[in-house]
Amino acid sequence: MNSYRDTLRYLYALEYRGMKFGLRNIRMLVREAGHPEHAFPSIHVAGTNGKGSTSAFLASAFTEAGYRTGLYTSPHLVRFTERIRIDGKEIDGYRLVDYVRRLRPLIEKVRATFFEATTCVAFLYFADEKVDVAVIETGLGGRLDATNVLRPIVSVVTNVSLEHTELLGKTVRAIAREKGGIIKPSIPAVTGATDPAVLAVLRRRAASCGVRLRESSRSVSIARHAGRKPVSLASPRLAPGWLKPGLAGNHQIQNAALALLALDTLLGTTAGRKRFGALKSAVIRRAFERVVRNTGLRGRLQHLGRRRILLDVAHNPAGVRTLVGELRDRGVKNLVAVFGVMKDKDYSTMLEELARGTDAVIAVAPAQKRALPAGELFRVGKELGLRMVKGGSVASGIREAVRSRKRGIILITGSHYVVGEALRALRSENT
Repeated sequence: MNSYRDTLRYLYALEYRGMKFGLRNIRMLVREAGHPEHAFPSIHVAGTNGKGSTSAFLASAFTEAGYRTGLYTSPHLVRFTERIRIDGKEIDGYRLVDYVRRLRPLIEKVRATFFEATTCVAFLYFADEKVDVAVIETGLGGRLDATNVLRPIVSVVTNVSLEHTELLGKTVRAIAREKGGIIKPSIPAVTGATDPAVLAVLRRRAASCGVRLRESSRSVSIARHAGRKPVSLASPRLAPGWLKPGLAGNHQIQNAALALLALDTLLGTTAGRKRFGALKSAVIRRAFERVVRNTGLRGRLQHLGRRRILLDVAHNPAGVRTLVGELRDRGVKNLVAVFGVMKDKDYSTMLEELARGTDAVIAVAPAQKRALPAGELFRVGKELGLRMVKGGSVASGIREAVRSRKRGIILITGSHYVVGEALRALRSENT
């Protein structure tokens, strides 16, 4: 396995092992690798929606303050290496090849999954590069997620809604117990959740660990001017003041507020103040505005094609509901959606939410084994009484949207995989 392509082929082949909930495999991997997860301080982020954006705001703050900052997120949009970054720069392909070659005997020995192997690679890379801090996003759930071998300096739970119910539980309380599993004894914990049922579960978990759960809705003040002007954020220790977050949408203001509370909480500890004293209010203001430049995050209300094409990775009912609400608040009209989804999602509800803000839905399927066939998505939408169009692949769906709509906005959403294929298709058409 000497090439980058062979390495990716090997890693993706591990997906046939599925998703294994439990920490046995990853514990064996990191132990044999010399426990790289102990080599750097980390912030651990779980939740249903907003994990990637909150993680990006956090990583941007550390980078802007001059700290060498690792960022581990999933899934990627275009390139596998997007998952593992330092100060916004993706891991080099040759480094990935080297790590996987070294780990392969152990990966086979423990029958590690794709995500377990990738997580160990990220930990090794951050340890070898001697990062000052790493922001680590969970893959799925929290309690039994491979990233939960970490002992972070702050635990962050963004929010909780119904998702992956076949794996995480049938109720928001059950899912909250899984997400809240990243909260650990004596480790400060913060959340952006506002659902009383979710908060009750998270508070109990925090209390059992001997820590107080801080809530961004209570601890961070948000002031706004009339219209879409900058917002002002302030926590007990930090006051970035008026700023325009680099990620668009009212929900991103909430994600920025949660990131601010996590940084405030860190600076409330003696070790945090001593180690990360450069996290000043003015630095954080710049960081939140420069989040895309500092981290490379894409696919969050991202405009392309002279703002005619809009991409967003909303991938569950709550995410689509938030997206449609944001577009409605902006007064966006004459909107057609290019929409694809994974089989394990509640796509009926997602379609219903999407229909509230669109004139038509073009059903597509990304080239991914877990994707729901475009024909099946089309059928379900028609049964719901929606105006549906058969799109086929993501690329052909975009072409259909462009052909049929000479004016108006084309929204591409439903999955990271859909947005990733759209970015590749649109790039190839413009080169």
